[in-house]
Amino acid sequence: MTQETREFPTAAIASISTDTLLCEFSKMHEAAEYLMGHPIWTHQFASEQLWARMRQAVLDQLPDFPTSLAGITRENYQDRVAALEREFGATVTIRKGDGHTAQNPLEGLPEGKPVIVVQT
Repeated sequence: MTQETREFPTAAIASISTDTLLCEFSKMHEAAEYLMGHPIWTHQFASEQLWARMRQAVLDQLPDFPTSLAGITRENYQDRVAALEREFGATVTIRKGDGHTAQNPLEGLPEGKPVIVVQT
């Protein structure tokens, strides 16, 4: 059985493995959904559990990928991305997740906040 794979920018995958956004959020979001194999609602990115699962999913496929970027700043992040791209290439290939960690869209909503349901 062949698993589906896809290339993503190294910065998007490193954003997932390090919890440090190194690219446009939409690129990281797309890569995260593919990596996990299911939709991830924006508010669910506040979950430390989700980040731990995503980081582990990256490391299962790319064991040498960084898990932190100590000393990264707004001024030097582009240099750090360039260094990652020199080490790993401009893109990396990841396998599509099986979706087993999918959550109900209402999971992870902040307590005490109103929920608005729009029916069409």
